[in-house]
Amino acid sequence: MTLTLHPPLLHLRGISKRFGAVQALVKVDFEVRAGEVVGLVGDNGAGKSTLVKGIAGIFPFDTGEYIFDGQPQLIRDPQDVTRLGIETVYQDLALCDNLDVVANLYLGRECGVKQAGPLSLVDEIAMEKRTLDVLHSLAVSVPNVRAKIAALSSGQRQAVAVARAVLWNSKLVLLDEPTAALGLAQTRQVLELIRRLRQQGLGVVVVSHK
Repeated sequence: MTLTLHPPLLHLRGISKRFGAVQALVKVDFEVRAGEVVGLVGDNGAGKSTLVKGIAGIFPFDTGEYIFDGQPQLIRDPQDVTRLGIETVYQDLALCDNLDVVANLYLGRECGVKQAGPLSLVDEIAMEKRTLDVLHSLAVSVPNVRAKIAALSSGQRQAVAVARAVLWNSKLVLLDEPTAALGLAQTRQVLELIRRLRQQGLGVVVVSHK
């Protein structure tokens, strides 16, 4: 049987990045396909975070080609990357402890925003339903989607951050040290979540120093 490989979803060719006198990346080639999990592994200072932040548009690369879905891309900022369908879950998760699960998934992208005189209204019912659907599709269990993030376990918080990344029909998810601060049981939950992302056809990059 011949194994047929799909073209890379993300393909970087000859990527370099310098910060002053420090050459962080030198002619890096990197690719990931839909339905594939790629581990980006290395010691601290090896350039993992620089590569991921370059992919995410935070540190645009100095030289090299950035190709997504077969098309060369000019990446200037994170908005360019988000429009392609690439989402990043950083190690600090960037969740708001004082807000509930629904509010965190939609933070800055509220559904059905409309003006009602001097007020802005959002469609809370639609947001809650979509949150439940996404969590169910990923087999993520939380006490209640209206529970505050501060009340969740570390594993549940990681899962919510991943759910937020896939909520917007993303094609590629970058996970920066997703198990770094987790215990054995919570790490197992996150790895199962990564497998489900792969099964749904997403490309996944997992950054780790382990």
